[in-house]
Amino acid sequence: MANRLTKTEIQLLKELAAAGVHGRIIGLTPISSAEVARLVDLQCIKRLRGTKLYVITDRGRQVLVEATMSKDVPD
Repeated sequence: MANRLTKTEIQLLKELAAAGVHGRIIGLTPISSAEVARLVDLQCIKRLRGTKLYVITDRGRQVLVEATMSKDVPD
């Protein structure tokens, strides 16, 4: 992936992956609105229509695997 994910973004993707199809509210996570917007723009996450819940997308799962396998994962 051209843009490296921050540690917070990687953690959010992991949490959303664990939440499954039901998703979760992002406000409970220490992530900035800019990071959320970036993940949405990258099509890694999406908001469930009519809710405050977000879910990880297939693209997000792929990016998460790539990020966690990368040698340059941020500390």
